[in-house]
Amino acid sequence: MSETGLPAWDEDLTARERVREIATTLTDPRSVEWVREQAGVSAWQTAKDELEMLVEFGQLRAIEGDDGHTKYAPNYQQRYFAELAALINDHTRAELREEIATIQAQIDDWKAEFGVSDRHELEASLADEQRAEAIRERNRVLRRWERATDNQRLLRQALQLYDDARSITPDQLGDPTQPGDGSASVSE
Repeated sequence: MSETGLPAWDEDLTARERVREIATTLTDPRSVEWVREQAGVSAWQTAKDELEMLVEFGQLRAIEGDDGHTKYAPNYQQRYFAELAALINDHTRAELREEIATIQAQIDDWKAEFGVSDRHELEASLADEQRAEAIRERNRVLRRWERATDNQRLLRQALQLYDDARSITPDQLGDPTQPGDGSASVSE
């Protein structure tokens, strides 16, 4: 239990599971030692082995740090495709279209509220003489607008891939638990 009386996040996890939890939420490249400390793992080799396994499975990338030691960084490409797959598998085309429309309505509201035609124009307005609170509000909206634009782009790509992705079944890709390379022929 933590000091608040709530269960600690790692209370029921093994050392390897704690390393995975920390490693799969990385946003910056980190060393084995950093991950080991954050995960509360005593054995450096346990953390190293788990990180190497995550690299092997494509969830992390191993890169050379400035100090010449290996650091582990997020595999943003894999995360992106996982997000696309989740959108496609968990939502209908209509739901994806509706979310795109909702995001666009929010962007249109910001354009009207600040009298700008795009996000870059709003950013340029930060140079205008304004009160500190007005500048802070524009900065908050800019961050939200950037996230909204990224989400909208992801949703649009999910829609573009929707039919193709939904038509692929595990049978066509091969069963990864069975011998063989698990690849499907292009002519299938």
